[in-house]
Amino acid sequence: RVLSNELAEIRKVTKMLGNARMSLEQVQLRLTTIHDLGDAMVAIGPAMSTMKGLKSSLGRFMPEADSELNTMTQTLNGLMMDSLAGDSFNMESDVSSEETEKILQEASAVAEQQIGDKFPSVPSSTGLSSGTSTSTFE
Repeated sequence: RVLSNELAEIRKVTKMLGNARMSLEQVQLRLTTIHDLGDAMVAIGPAMSTMKGLKSSLGRFMPEADSELNTMTQTLNGLMMDSLAGDSFNMESDVSSEETEKILQEASAVAEQQIGDKFPSVPSSTGLSSGTSTSTFE
């Protein structure tokens, strides 16, 4: 019985640590994505200046290209401003809590599966007869 209680406690702590590890890995992945987005924003800057240069030269020959390049430049400019201003990273509290809950549920499922692989299951009390439950530890 003591062994069973200790095993249950070890499983509980292992599950909690597994949840924490998986949650931190998810956060790391999301932060890496944000970092990569910043790198993409650095690459968009030269592309925008190239498009502005094309707009002035192509506008003389192809008036419709001028309006299309203008639209593309405005779209990229808006994307850069939204991303770099930080407003797009402020999440509503209900969206944030939904995303957090989703991450925690995924981490819990993975941790539970890993615990099942590493530790034996705790025997249920229905499998033991009531006459054999006496122990010197009680």
